[in-house]
Amino acid sequence: MPQFSRITIIEAIGLLESLTLDKLDRFLLKYRLERIFHQELGSNTAKLNAVIKFLIYNPDKKGPFGANLTFEIIEDELSIIPPPNILAPRLVAEHFPKLLNSLKHDGYIITNKSKLKTMLPEGIKLVEKENELHSLLNKYGFTTTKGHIDQAISAHTRGDWASANAQLRSFMESLFDSICGKIVGDKTTLPPPGHQRRELLAELNPPFFIPTLNEWGIGSQCGFLQGLWKRLHPQGSHPGLSDEEDSTFRLHLMILTAAYYLKRLDSRPGNP
Repeated sequence: MPQFSRITIIEAIGLLESLTLDKLDRFLLKYRLERIFHQELGSNTAKLNAVIKFLIYNPDKKGPFGANLTFEIIEDELSIIPPPNILAPRLVAEHFPKLLNSLKHDGYIITNKSKLKTMLPEGIKLVEKENELHSLLNKYGFTTTKGHIDQAISAHTRGDWASANAQLRSFMESLFDSICGKIVGDKTTLPPPGHQRRELLAELNPPFFIPTLNEWGIGSQCGFLQGLWKRLHPQGSHPGLSDEEDSTFRLHLMILTAAYYLKRLDSRPGNP
């Protein structure tokens, strides 16, 4: 399963375009990609587009050193792409912010030794969860909901933390509104969007929000999802670096949470 999102692969491989033709060929030969970037393609751009497609469609391909091929390429290029001393994450953030933010979206940070380090436990495959999330959103036709998470990811990639946070709140609201509409079906008995639909999801028979897991406290504010809602609507601002960390945390949390509940919807009796 993929370790890196499409955007990360595009941003990372795009950095190699600054190399001369000969240096690019040597770099790609190191990773045994000569069949992918054959000379007939001509320009660096054409060669790298071919490599991008190969990495996207071969996410489990191993590199010459035994790790994931995309992983090896990203670590290697961070030590050779100008400006000098690009090893420092601060300089990556300054010169290649989209790559850095997209890596964080995928659950990776860059250490001071030009290495990729996971932000999450190894057992959590974030890109796999995100792909699963998008697949289920498409399956159930939750177009508006999908639009919110796509906009949140886009805003996070460009470093617009406030917009990303706002879209994540809208995403979760739309997700549970849509799930309620899918389960209840009858529009004449469907409450208006918002809190009433989430309350209904806890009152259904069988309930969608499971009481024994303390997912929703009916008539109270003590359930897991009510706590999550408060976390998405904190009072006050978080200036500076904490905005970035907080937004990344929210993005990871929403991807994992939404994928979990969409899988529950998918396994609920009566769904296709």
